[in-house]
Amino acid sequence: MKKIAWILSLLLVLCLSFSALAEKDGYYFTEEDGGTFRPLPINLEGGSPLPSTVKYNKNIKVYEDPTIRVERDRVEKSPFDVVYYYAIITIKDPSQLRTASAKDDFSASARTPVRAMAKRKNAVIAVNGDFCGSFNGNVSNNYILRQGTVFRDTVETNLDLLLIDEDGDFHILTADESLASIDKTEIDGKKVINALQFGPALVIDGQLVEDEKLLDRGHSPALSGPHQLNQRMGIAQLDKLTYMVICCAHYGQTLPQFRDLVMYVADVQNAYVLDGGNSAQMVFLNADINNINNGSGNGRGVTDIVYFASAWFKDE
Repeated sequence: MKKIAWILSLLLVLCLSFSALAEKDGYYFTEEDGGTFRPLPINLEGGSPLPSTVKYNKNIKVYEDPTIRVERDRVEKSPFDVVYYYAIITIKDPSQLRTASAKDDFSASARTPVRAMAKRKNAVIAVNGDFCGSFNGNVSNNYILRQGTVFRDTVETNLDLLLIDEDGDFHILTADESLASIDKTEIDGKKVINALQFGPALVIDGQLVEDEKLLDRGHSPALSGPHQLNQRMGIAQLDKLTYMVICCAHYGQTLPQFRDLVMYVADVQNAYVLDGGNSAQMVFLNADINNINNGSGNGRGVTDIVYFASAWFKDE
């Protein structure tokens, strides 16, 4: 009898231990916890505030509520001689894929770290955007359409353009197309909500972009130092309302190497390069994920972010 009681006690302890482990690896909220789904407005407002119980620590790999799931990881050992960070994001509504800037006007001079913008917008996860500021005294001419509003109606004709439509689907216009004359506010009969211009594209409609195009300095890799080993940030669509953000760290990769890494991690439909170097910042639950500026915790000020937000509003 005592032996049976001991076994039952042991099983109870094990169950409680496994339960504790499950809670430690992430935050999981269900409809039973109370709340309402509301699509987010197509403007520069942020997402639903995160529950007050959500606190980041290094063991937290998952955030999930009835409208969004984010699962992230850090990988040291792989066929690639580089540390990389990635997150897979699934959202309920296209409005949860959003953009923001340092001062909400996408001005050329405003800068702030990704973490500050992510906190202001209630992002579950955020990464740096493209480079829409000034460089060596010259203001970039890249096209800026964010949250349904055109902020700059010029275009860098030598940079690939990523368009994200009202359904959250990615479309890539390459630099060899007539970007200046193409309508960039609508594609395939759908309104464009966000447009990013840095690049280049790594994968287009499931097809890998060839090395020669990635390495052509006069083409879409103009800003990305294609031959150099750089920290790089990428964003990809995997499936309907499912995305990945990925960053290679430390000594970094060339563009072809980064493309191969992206395809190694996930089967992507479209993949696109965002700003890199010390601008490459990934923030999850208001904490820096990749080691920016040698772990100082102070990311470089950047012009803008791409982020994913919850649309689950807790009952008051």
